[in-house]
Amino acid sequence: MRLAAKFLIGQTPVNQLHDAFHWFAAFIPPLTPSRKSSSHFCEVCQIYEMDDINLHYRFLNWRRRIREIREVRAVRYQERYKRMLKNGDTLSYQGNSDEVGCYVAPRPLSKGNCYFEVTIMDTGVRGTIAVGLVPQYYKLDHQPGWLPHSIAYHADDGKLYNGNPVGQQFGPKCNRGDRIGCGIYAETFDAGLVTVFFTKNGKEVGSVVVPVAPDGLFPAIGMHSLGEEVRLDLQAEWGSEEEDSVMMVDSHEDEWARLYDVRVSGTVSGGWPSKTKPMSFIIIFDSAGLWKI
Repeated sequence: MRLAAKFLIGQTPVNQLHDAFHWFAAFIPPLTPSRKSSSHFCEVCQIYEMDDINLHYRFLNWRRRIREIREVRAVRYQERYKRMLKNGDTLSYQGNSDEVGCYVAPRPLSKGNCYFEVTIMDTGVRGTIAVGLVPQYYKLDHQPGWLPHSIAYHADDGKLYNGNPVGQQFGPKCNRGDRIGCGIYAETFDAGLVTVFFTKNGKEVGSVVVPVAPDGLFPAIGMHSLGEEVRLDLQAEWGSEEEDSVMMVDSHEDEWARLYDVRVSGTVSGGWPSKTKPMSFIIIFDSAGLWKI
């Protein structure tokens, strides 16, 4: 009887179970007096009905929990900004110059994505543009670098702010058209510490070791005067252009040495009289890669 009732429950909607159980009981010959058998069977049916209802509520609770987890993840990886207007990859200040505007990227820097760049489109009234790294839930009414666990390079004075509203002289000031980059050395991303470096127009300005916040270090941009505008590139790569140019020069140098017997030491041999002493020379390159002495 338990097996039959269980099968019936699996095939019948919950709101029809009670009537179905009474219909099923009519075809079972009683083993004991009729009233007692019927009441016993109803108790069994009620047990299975409650089990099915409990399973139904557990399923609904499981779906609700999954939905909540998805909502939390969606909020976790969402960019945050205040007193700024974002149009594609362009950020512009929208405050009244008395209040700081700040942008925080949706994801932290990592070993796979360890660098980003900001191009200054307009310095505005004062050029108070900051580029750096902050915790995920950094207060958006403070410049990056002012609060603990944040660090930033400020364009207006060339100072580095490392968790302190008082900065230290770090590098040159930056103006319209300059590119400010910030990154981490992936090989140092362990033991709770990381080396953060800053660049200006592709050249490293300096670096500093800082502790890593529990939720990571997120790219951040701060602005503090009317008219300031920047272009953000969160997928920028640093070092690849310089390495490619060095490799190209080295390969051409080998080729020139082979074809024209030019020594790197700055002397020319081959075709000169033996009594002639080595002479210094200057090589001039044109846009086509040709050269002459």
